[in-house]
Formats: sequence, C-alpha cells, structure tokens
Amino acid sequence: MLLCSALGEWNGNGLTGVVGSTVTEETHGNPETRITEATWGTAITEENAEKGWTGKLLVVPMDGSHWTGIKAVAEELGRRGHKVVVVMPEISIRLDSSKHYVTKTFPVSYGREVLDELQARNAEVMQSTPLPLLERINTRINNLRKFAAFQKATSEGLLFNEELMSFLREQKFDAVLTSPAVPTGAILAYNLSLPAVYMLRGMPCGLDSKATACPNPPSYVPRFFTKNSDRMSWGERVLNVLVSILESSVCKVLYGSFEDLASRVMNRPVSMVEILSSGAVWLLRYDFTAEFPKPLMPNMVLIGGLNCAITSPLKPVSTTDKGCVLQSK
Repeated sequence: MLLCSALGEWNGNGLTGVVGSTVTEETHGNPETRITEATWGTAITEENAEKGWTGKLLVVPMDGSHWTGIKAVAEELGRRGHKVVVVMPEISIRLDSSKHYVTKTFPVSYGREVLDELQARNAEVMQSTPLPLLERINTRINNLRKFAAFQKATSEGLLFNEELMSFLREQKFDAVLTSPAVPTGAILAYNLSLPAVYMLRGMPCGLDSKATACPNPPSYVPRFFTKNSDRMSWGERVLNVLVSILESSVCKVLYGSFEDLASRVMNRPVSMVEILSSGAVWLLRYDFTAEFPKPLMPNMVLIGGLNCAITSPLKPVSTTDKGCVLQSK
C-alpha cells in the first residue's frame, strides 16, 4: 500500500498530505554523519484520522540514473504524508535532498576524483564504436567490476557505520525501497528483517530470475550482452544458450565481493540469491509495449512509464480556418 499510493495504483481514503515543512540539519554523535530533518505539516482531519494510514519508508538509492525513478516515488510518498528517510553517501553524482523526505548522509572512503573517473569512463564506453561480442563482454565485465568495487566501498561506509545502523533500527521502518543492481539496500533490508521493494531495469547476470524463481528460458528470453530479440534464429539461440551458461561466472565476478560483505554483516555465510529472494515486490522499469515479452512472477509490477515526463495538455482550439482537430477519450 505504501508504494502503490505513490505509483497511483491504490486510491486509499484519508491519505495525509504535507501542508508545510521546514528543513534543519544536525549531527548526532559523529560530526561527519549529517541528518537533514524535515518537520512535517499535518493535513489529517477528524473524519479521516481513523481512515488515514501513513508509513515509514527507508530508501537506499543507487547513484546515477537509477536515482531518477526512486526519487520520484520518495518525493510523492513524502508529499502524501508518509515518513521517508533517504540514506546516501556524503559524496555523490546525482543524489540530493528534498523537502519531502529526510536525508541522512554518511562518510565514505573515496573522494570526488573517483566519481569523476567513473563518469569519464562511462562516457567513453557510450561513445565508442561497436565491438565484437567477446570483446564487448570483456569490456563490460571489467567496467562493471570497477563499478562494483566502488559500490562496495559505499556499502561498507553504510553497513559498518554503527551509529547509523543503530539510528535505522530505532526508526521501525515498514519497508525498504532500493535498486538491487547494487545490493547495498537489499543487504540492509535483510539485516533489518524488513520487506524490500526493488526498483530496477534488469540485472546483468540473471540474478533477478534466480532470486524470484522466474522462468528465463534462453531459447526465448534474450540475454544481457547478445542484443538478440525475442525472435531468434537457430544460431542466435545457440549464442544465447552459451551466454546463459557464462552468467554464473559473471555473477561471481560482479557480486562475489557483495556476498562476502553480506556474510560479514550477517555473521554467517549468505548468498546474493538468498538475500534478493526475500524481496517483497519487484518494480520493473519497462513495459511490453516497448520491450520484448518475458515471463513474470506475481510480485513483479511493470512501471515503464514512471520515468516519462508529464505531458502538458494541448491548448484549446475554438475556431480555425484550416486543418482538423482530433479528439480521443
């Protein structure tokens, strides 16, 4: 209900709204850990006080373009009166604060120059000429490995910050919203025994299908690196099968360090499949009108239009000498 209210799929009565907010900053104990707190206005009348329900959501975003969709949901939930806390590193590319949610930052072991290098490398890859399949896979894996090492440093700054973790436990959140592509939020939700809501476009080695036990036949579903469609020739299917066999090795390269990190946090051996399988809802940022069809599980919801810009209504036309007016309902 918490996430559905922001996505417009639940029209619960008596949702509270924010009529005013003030933002203050303070530090708790550690001077490097900063909390931006919002004082929430109240819009609960006597009539809807009993009907209304507000929840507490913890948001652990992934920096970069993934933040766009998560921020839209976080702001909408905050605007409707829910308590939203966003945890982010003190150095980031796109992560920012808002009057509709509380932000809590934590120190990290890297500087701004690391982010600049990652952005430059990503721009270089985007502008490079197409490469052969094996070279393309090797380049992607190397870049993802470097990105995973950077994200692991961010995860350690969060998960081993005792003051921050104590603060989060005291808040008694209802759910965690995060992107599982970088499983920091998934590990945190698993550690706090909270239901996780994942928002993603996809995962590079099929971990999402393994975690949800969703059918993912290589004869039909295109693999990440192949650029195949859902209508493959015999040769393309053979290539798709070979790539699917390599997926487990790719997962070890990309997420092996996160498994070690999760095992240290949980004080027992734990796999990424086990952690991700505890996800309550998977919000998939694509739609079958523009993507190849594939099997889905009941807890998977397509939200492909979430990142689309809000359209402006057409100006009314009263009279015209030429042309025609088309109207649809």
